[in-house]
Amino acid sequence: MTEPPGKDALEDALRPDEDPDDLVLLLRAGDEKDNVDVLKRQALRLHRRYTYAGEGCWGISVFAASDESEPWVLATKMDVRRRYYRIRSSDLAGFRLLPTFKAPHWTVLFSGPGGPDYQAFMDALGEIRDNPYWKRRPGRRPR
Repeated sequence: MTEPPGKDALEDALRPDEDPDDLVLLLRAGDEKDNVDVLKRQALRLHRRYTYAGEGCWGISVFAASDESEPWVLATKMDVRRRYYRIRSSDLAGFRLLPTFKAPHWTVLFSGPGGPDYQAFMDALGEIRDNPYWKRRPGRRPR
């Protein structure tokens, strides 16, 4: 089913010539809210704004790093997040990983609004980690 006009094409936000092999993916985590329902809401936000290959797309944002650049990403891109998940891209076989927007941003695509991928993705995430670079900001509630 082709999506109606009016949405942006995610292809327009792709960065060329980037490969997900050997990347570490860093995903923001909250307190006891990180479940399939949260993923579905995040994926729906992407779907409301973008299409991919002329179809609807559902996905979430992650930051990518190498083992060497992970501290920099945590300190500069995720310093407002107290906790995070860390997963190797190779552990997400079957998921489409796209280098989108400005590096180090990537998008993980799911198969659809009710797709079986959400729980499989959550299962692959493993433990929540504390971000050693987290900075509490005055006036902001901890995330």
